[in-house]
Amino acid sequence: MELRMTKPNVLILCDSNPNNDPRPNRMISWLKADYNLTVISETSDTSIQNIEMIGIYKPTRKNNQIIYFLQYIFYFLLKRYEEIAWLKLGYAKEILKTISKRRYHLIISHDCTFLPFAYALKKATGTKILFDAREYYTRDFEDQIVWRWFRKPIFDYLCQTYLKHCDKVITVSKGLADEYAREYQIPTPEMIMSLPYPYLLEISQTEQENIRIIYHGAVNASRNTELMIMMMDYVDERYSLDLMIVPTSDMRYWRKLEAMVSTRKNIRIIPPVPMQEIVPFINQYDIGLFLCPPTNFNLEYVLPNKLFEFIQARLAVAIGPNVEMKKIVEQYECGIVTNDFDPLTMAMTLNQLTKTQILNYKKRSHQAALELNADKNKEKIYKILKQI
Repeated sequence: MELRMTKPNVLILCDSNPNNDPRPNRMISWLKADYNLTVISETSDTSIQNIEMIGIYKPTRKNNQIIYFLQYIFYFLLKRYEEIAWLKLGYAKEILKTISKRRYHLIISHDCTFLPFAYALKKATGTKILFDAREYYTRDFEDQIVWRWFRKPIFDYLCQTYLKHCDKVITVSKGLADEYAREYQIPTPEMIMSLPYPYLLEISQTEQENIRIIYHGAVNASRNTELMIMMMDYVDERYSLDLMIVPTSDMRYWRKLEAMVSTRKNIRIIPPVPMQEIVPFINQYDIGLFLCPPTNFNLEYVLPNKLFEFIQARLAVAIGPNVEMKKIVEQYECGIVTNDFDPLTMAMTLNQLTKTQILNYKKRSHQAALELNADKNKEKIYKILKQI
């Protein structure tokens, strides 16, 4: 008689939509074959098969937004920061009552706001916690005064209170790992870079007089996207730039970028593609560009999805001297790193590139792509799961 082994249960928490959020999406794809997954997120809809999705409620109607805001201010003035985390997670307390009746092998939290939920479940069931600190939460938008006033104290409270109760912490770069260990007196988090799924792609042809640059990502003022637009005033006629950007809540900044693009003939804004299609889509370009001054701590030590998507797409990379990105580009010799974040400096550096140099960088990205992909991270995650 054949014995059937029951797969362990794992609970994944993310305050986003895992269908289009890279890190939780990859975690789900790695684990779903060997674990019974329950995912609590902002949506109950998923294109990922064979997992249980539970959506948390978030206010969408205008009157609910007003109630949410008033409750937020009330709790904030009383410094009841944990209540703000629960408030943001909507029906999480009700969900916790049901979830507490189950037994999970592990809780994986992809967001700081879910740590009170994760710890409450740990106290009730003894389940261990793996926390993916994919941002340095307490300095995320420290360049914005309103964020420093109304968000930083909440994240600092959550980190001070709950990081010590996590059985394992991982993060995206060495700079973030070192700061978490220093500030919150926890073991140094293990670095799991944001590597994309592997793609078997050829290197696209580079035309001598038509060199195509791509930048993609969500728009926020902290990233100073306008610098890349300004850069295009100084490049030679070989270059064009496509911005595959997604607006966020700051529509004023979005309209500013649209206005800047409209006055330039060598730039256009193009529609975004689904997350899984980014790498094959941008493969048609020559250079992946990210000129982003370190306006906050996270951007100083940023190792973004887009860098590794550029590499996986077999593009030459062009970046400013952000600490962690510079290490990667120089290690794999897959692009250029300027000495500063001045648009003119980047433009002059690009103008000196030849077709042969660009092609050589693309070839080195091709080699790096074989190593810098999600399959390597899957091995690390499974090793971590065995250790916890």
